[in-house]
Amino acid sequence: MRPYLLTLGIFAVSLSGCASFGKCAPENCAGDARITADVRELIAEHPELGAPAALRVQTVNGVVYLNGLVDTEFERRNAESLVSRVANVKDVVNSLDVRNSGR
Repeated sequence: MRPYLLTLGIFAVSLSGCASFGKCAPENCAGDARITADVRELIAEHPELGAPAALRVQTVNGVVYLNGLVDTEFERRNAESLVSRVANVKDVVNSLDVRNSGR
């Protein structure tokens, strides 16, 4: 009986650890999926940001993560500004890189 309780205790602790990282299962993240779809649609409406496929968008608990390449620092800041106005976006983590930023 004791090994069962130990296993149950470890399982319970591991579950609480997952919750503290803010990750959710796909079936519980419909809101994040909607935000990601809305952000992708918005990016597609702004060709100055480049091809929509060039920017990667991920949403976790209302925080949108942007990755990819843009041509200028203005485009980088503009993308963040646009995304921050999408409904239900809590924050934007802008990891977009500027092409040729070293020149």
